[in-house]
Amino acid sequence: MRRSQFTDTEILHLIREADAGVSIPEICRTAQVSLRTFYRWRRRFGGLDQAAVVQMKELQAENRRLKSLLQSLSRPQRPSTGGEAAYPGDARLQPARASALAAERCGGAVVGRFASVRVTR
Repeated sequence: MRRSQFTDTEILHLIREADAGVSIPEICRTAQVSLRTFYRWRRRFGGLDQAAVVQMKELQAENRRLKSLLQSLSRPQRPSTGGEAAYPGDARLQPARASALAAERCGGAVVGRFASVRVTR
């Protein structure tokens, strides 16, 4: 996203001018911004003072940091390359073991859609 060419203090100053009674089209013409931009600034910074804006920026930065931390923690960990499953009950990573378990459950018969490709012991 593109950064604004105006600082937060300049934006607050323009909003205070509008609150003081200066016409909004006059403010937009002198600052060379559109009415849409001014009203977006007003919606965002409307009733805030300088300290509240600083606090809002700090909270946004902390929120970004926490989101990236959560995203890095929620990524699935890669299983070990030792050939064993990452978890003892995870049969998806060991197809030969899965087919053997299926054969045991079915009383020795290997049935199903891919029965011809399964290996039985």
